[in-house]
Amino acid sequence: MKRLLSTLAAALLVASLFGGNAFAQDDARGEIPDRLVLGMVPSREADAIVDSLDPIAEMLSERLLIPVDTFVSTNFVGLVEAIGTGRVDIGLFGPAALVQAMDAYGAVPIVASVRQGSTTYRAQFNVRCDSGIETFEDLRGRTIAFVDPGSASGYQFPYVTLKSTYGIDPDTEMTSIFAGSHDASALAVYNGDVDVSVTFGGSPGSDGRETIEGDYPDVKDVVCILGYSDDIPNDGAVVRKGLDPELADQIAQALIDIANTPEGKELTNTLFNVTEFARITDPSVYDIVREVSATFQRR
Repeated sequence: MKRLLSTLAAALLVASLFGGNAFAQDDARGEIPDRLVLGMVPSREADAIVDSLDPIAEMLSERLLIPVDTFVSTNFVGLVEAIGTGRVDIGLFGPAALVQAMDAYGAVPIVASVRQGSTTYRAQFNVRCDSGIETFEDLRGRTIAFVDPGSASGYQFPYVTLKSTYGIDPDTEMTSIFAGSHDASALAVYNGDVDVSVTFGGSPGSDGRETIEGDYPDVKDVVCILGYSDDIPNDGAVVRKGLDPELADQIAQALIDIANTPEGKELTNTLFNVTEFARITDPSVYDIVREVSATFQRR
């Protein structure tokens, strides 16, 4: 940490001498910004995300001794682009967008989310319990709410599950909408606006219906789970290309430490049902996500 602080102090001095540049460039080490930006895409109502993300940014700032601002994107594409252009330094991504940020812009994965010991989750298909829908075959000709085209559990994996496992083409045999967030998708089926919706789910402590349970406490009585997709590697955090590797390591450790404190654990659990973070040592675990995403790039 002393080395990092010394480098940071030197960077700030250079910045002040040469017109207040946003960061110093050390060709051997990488960039150490004088401020960091932490970004994510809401999995539920945006204001609630901000209320949880801002305190995490403050806790990061305390550990890194660098101010950390927040950026909440309206969609996955916006956050990927923000990482690519340097507007965001640390991105909290779903697995599909994480892979896109890695492949398109050289983002570096640092930690993966862990939920009650599980490093994977699934897409969850939700129907009203009184709908009469009992099997996937009953979905032909029905309406479906997806989340976002860039979401692994909210679109890509359930789309592939419907088409490859059940022989249902969502483009021609169903009518689909994009709800924009997991809670909006859950609410759409709860209200009867669609016949089926997809959310995250399928691992300990991961059930998309719970995103609206606070406002609709009977949701688990009204909405039933029809089934799941195959396993998906958990979401995680990346840093943008060019960021100092030592600083990236400090960010990874800070996120791990934050999630191990009672206050931090409450925030990460509220934010995206995360109970801890683990370092990503083998990025190839996301190859299955890359394969599924490639299905949509070829369309």
